[in-house]
Amino acid sequence: MSYRMMSRCLMLLLVFHWAPKTAEAQEHRIVGTGSSVLLTALPTHDQTVINHIQWEYISSVPALSVVDYYGTGTEPIVFKSYKDRVIFYSSNGSLLLKNVHETDSGTYRATVNLNKIKARQTTLLVLEPVSKAQIQINSTVAGSSIELSCKVLIGKVQAIDWKKDGKPLPKNRCYQVSENFSLLYIPEAQKSDCGAFSCNVSNDISWQETSVNLTIEGIRPSLKLALEISTVALVIATTLAAGSGLGFIILCCQSEKRKLTGELWRWLVVFIHGLVCVSAILMFTAAVFWMQEEGFSTALVLYMIFLTGVIMVTLLISAVLAICPQRLQMFKKKTMHRVILDTAAPGGVILVVVFAIFLTQNIQHLQRKGCSPFFDGTAAILIAAAISLLILLAPFVWCKYQPCSFYAYFKAF
Repeated sequence: MSYRMMSRCLMLLLVFHWAPKTAEAQEHRIVGTGSSVLLTALPTHDQTVINHIQWEYISSVPALSVVDYYGTGTEPIVFKSYKDRVIFYSSNGSLLLKNVHETDSGTYRATVNLNKIKARQTTLLVLEPVSKAQIQINSTVAGSSIELSCKVLIGKVQAIDWKKDGKPLPKNRCYQVSENFSLLYIPEAQKSDCGAFSCNVSNDISWQETSVNLTIEGIRPSLKLALEISTVALVIATTLAAGSGLGFIILCCQSEKRKLTGELWRWLVVFIHGLVCVSAILMFTAAVFWMQEEGFSTALVLYMIFLTGVIMVTLLISAVLAICPQRLQMFKKKTMHRVILDTAAPGGVILVVVFAIFLTQNIQHLQRKGCSPFFDGTAAILIAAAISLLILLAPFVWCKYQPCSFYAYFKAF
């Protein structure tokens, strides 16, 4: 029993005796790829005379010899694996590793004068500097769950930090991050979430920061398209109404000799019904987009049925008048048919104007939930209005400067 106790005490004494020296012989270095790193064989103030030194890479099995040096007057032996990659300094036994790569990471041991107890070990970690991060956003629509992902193509990332407008993420919003912080979740995005989100990626040797401006859209792209389409349709319809009224006034003020008759009047009717048909088709398309986002409703389905009727009748009138105008008489034999033909254009204009106003107001209300700029329909309004007015007023201008001695076709119409 006493022998065992003495053995244990002796082992403890040896451990406590050598532990400090082993700790002093340890060194950790972290460098970037492509750089050079100096590995020291002796502590700074150690004056030990070097008669022999052996450098080894001991993280592989078996250990790889790097340099052997047998004292003054001899040339150091650099082994094949490290040929032209190291510089050995015989004065202090230091070793310079040049152009290091990630594969050079590991533990290097310098054994001076065959004293393995005092052998100095340097643990080297070679890291690739992180590249500039890329932030990707899966959605920007208000009310949806938004995911911001921070990705780095080059380099090992050790830490990721998210900020909003240059400050830590506000605590009054329930922002969530993934386990490795590469993903930032924004549940039920709202207008207050608009701003600049930055992602800072780093490791022990480098860092990069990337920011992206998050603009919350109040409406989805389909509703944005519906807003643009309905705006154009509204302009065409209102221009038709205004132009028709203006044309009627001009017609009343003209002399009998200058009034629109015959072919010119026929083509004017074709253009008017054609524009009504186009505006109705545009509104039908906008209604489909609205239905996709907001769902079905009885009123909307009923409106689309009426709109379909307007499209069919105005298209029929335009086609028949343009191709074979004599056939229009057969459609006007019955009173009901005559009423339908006469009310298709004005009724279509009213349907388009009413629903376009309803749609634009509702979509703009939804758009206020985000921080994106409102749709500026000025250009679309001016272009559509100019084209519509030119088409409507062109016959009147023509008739003013040309003799209007056409045959009275429209009596049959």
